[in-house]
Formats: sequence, C-alpha cells, structure tokens
Amino acid sequence: MTKRNLLYGISMLLLPISAFLAPTEWIMGRNSMFLALFILALQFACSKGRGHQLSKTWMLIAAVVGCMALCQLWWVNEFGDKNASELLANTSYAKTYKLLIPLSLLVLVTSAIPYEAISRFRFALLGMICLAFGVSSFVGIYTYLSEASTRANIGGISTTAAYLETIQGLLCLYAINAIAVRYKRRLMTLVSVITFIIIVMTGTRSATLLFPVILLIMTFRSMAFKDVIKLVPAFIVLLAVPLIASHQIRDRFVEAYNDLSHENTNNSTSIGSRFSMWESGLSTTSNHLAGQSAVSRLHDITQYIDVNEKGNAEALRNIPYHVHNELIEIASLQGVAPAGLMMAFYVLTVIAFRQQGRVDLAAFTFTMPLVVFGIGDVLMIYPKAILCIFPSLCLYSILTRVDRA
Repeated sequence: MTKRNLLYGISMLLLPISAFLAPTEWIMGRNSMFLALFILALQFACSKGRGHQLSKTWMLIAAVVGCMALCQLWWVNEFGDKNASELLANTSYAKTYKLLIPLSLLVLVTSAIPYEAISRFRFALLGMICLAFGVSSFVGIYTYLSEASTRANIGGISTTAAYLETIQGLLCLYAINAIAVRYKRRLMTLVSVITFIIIVMTGTRSATLLFPVILLIMTFRSMAFKDVIKLVPAFIVLLAVPLIASHQIRDRFVEAYNDLSHENTNNSTSIGSRFSMWESGLSTTSNHLAGQSAVSRLHDITQYIDVNEKGNAEALRNIPYHVHNELIEIASLQGVAPAGLMMAFYVLTVIAFRQQGRVDLAAFTFTMPLVVFGIGDVLMIYPKAILCIFPSLCLYSILTRVDRA
C-alpha cells in the first residue's frame, strides 16, 4: 500500500465521524471535517494531473455549494444585524457560510479520490460508517432515556434530529447495500429498526412516514418482486407498531388529521401555520426579489398574517425562526437567485447519482429526504445540519463509485 493511498484512506475514514457525530459531538465532527479536507486538499494539490479524472457534475455541485456560501456571506454583510439576535437568520447565517465554504472544497476534492483508494478501503469505510452510526444511535437513545421530554431532543431540536437521523440511517443502509458484505440483509434490517425507533422517539410525522417509503423503494430496486411481496407484512408492522405502541406518534397523526379537517375555521395549528408562513413568505419575496433583512421580513410577514391569515398565532410564534420551507426561506431573505441555487443543488445531485442511464438509489436516500423535508421545514439554516448533510454527500460521492473501483 502506497503512502498516497493510506492518506486517502484516513481522510475517507474521517468523513463518517463528521456525518454521524456532528449533531451531538460538534467539536469532534467539525474537526474531523477540517482534517479530512486538509489531507484531501494536500493530496489533490500534489497529484495534479494524476489519479481520478474530475467529474464535471461534481465540480458543478461544489461550485453551487460555494455560491450558496457566498450568498450567505453577502447577506450577512448587507443585511445581517447582530443586535437583532432573536431572529435566527442573523445568528445562523454568520456561522453557516463559514462551514459551507470549506464544505464546497471538500465536495470537490472528495470527487477526485482515485478508484484504487476506494477499492482498498471500501470495507474499512463501511466499518467506520456502521461504527459511527452505532455511536450516534446510542447517544440518541441515551439522550431520550435521560430526558424528561416526551420527544427526543437529540442535538437540540427534535424535528431536526429526526431529519438528520433519517439521512444518517439511509446513508448507512446505502453503504451496506453498495459494498458486498456477509449478512447484508440482517445488517440492513438492524439499521432500519434502530433508525425507525429513534425517528419515532422524536415524534416527527414526516420522517415517520418517509423512512418506510424509502425503505420500500430500496427493496423494490434491489430485490425480485416475489421476494418483495414476502416483506410486505414486515412493512405493515413497521408502520403499525409506532401508531399502536407510541402514544406521541399516534396523537400527532390524530392532531394532523384534525388540523387539516378544521383548517378553514382554525388555521392556528402546526399544519395551518405552515400554510400561513408559506403564503406570507411568497408575498414578501415578490416585493424583495434581491433579498432583505430579517427585521424587514418579520415586519412584512407579520403584517400579511394579521391582515390575510386571521392573525394566525402559531405562525406568528414561529416566524422569528424561519418560514418552514427551504426555498421560500432562502428566497424571502437572500432573494430568488440564491433560491435557484438551492434548486440547482437538488437537480445536480440527482444527475450525479445517475448510473448507466438510470437513477441510482443514492437519489432516493439523499436527495429525496432533503426535498421532502425542505417542503415543510428548513435545514440549511442550522450549522449542525449542514455539517451532517455535506459530509454525507461526500460519502455518497465515494460509495457510488464502489462498483467501478
């Protein structure tokens, strides 16, 4: 084994630490990311013209992530207000752009890791991914059992914890599926059960529904139809158990049904407030296509909700944080062009995951959760989420090349 391949291997083994442990072990996750970037950037600079040919798609993804960082930096300099720290954008964007800049470089240099290094370290990488998943899951379950809260607040916010747990669990499943290993189905079953248990502990409805759906897609894509039919009862049990055994999940689904049933008469609910925030966010975006301050947006949205949304109290309570939609959040603060970058990021990842004329499972396990969760919530405003999502993307960049390594 050459020294060059050893350094590539070390950098690859650092990525799961960041992707899985950043939400709960922030310093460890952040330092692992920077160390992996340092090693890979040094290798990239020293091996110019040799090794893996850079993919144009991955270069575009890295450029888009870099532009997203620059847009946030521009917003902080143009509209940021440290005195209005109660508005989440003023505090978060000042942190997230500092992470997105190095992460854009990490996406670029990760795509340049040679096939030979990936082939040599694929089993070690899978072992590290499973180990990091196990550690993060243990921390999540321990956190829930040691708290008094009915919903697991892993890393600070229960809904964000559910989104990140979904992404992490699906990444682990994808890695096990991509790398030939003994007891593959048993390992995937174990990871699926652990992931779903933690999602249920957070009491997050969208993740509780989405995770089994993606599991079903993975099963259809990797198994014969007759074998999938045999697993249908298992999927029914997977969906039914939390509804029966977990009162918080059952209560939240009943709450969602009641919210939708009475949305016309009472929109001050979890779901009704989202519609109010989306409409008010689109309204203020149309008047500030090139961006605005968080204070200005708060004023516009408050006025719109008071006049057009019956003074929706639940929406007014949430708008200092964000408008619960990724694209509308970006457009209403930074302008429509940065929102277009976010959309381009979604599309480019799907393009990057295309293999032999079809969409790889990575598109369902990485891009689909980001899009679905981004419809009803916001991830890119949280530093912990960013430090989980983009190292995960780098791991997908590696894993999608395993079969060609």
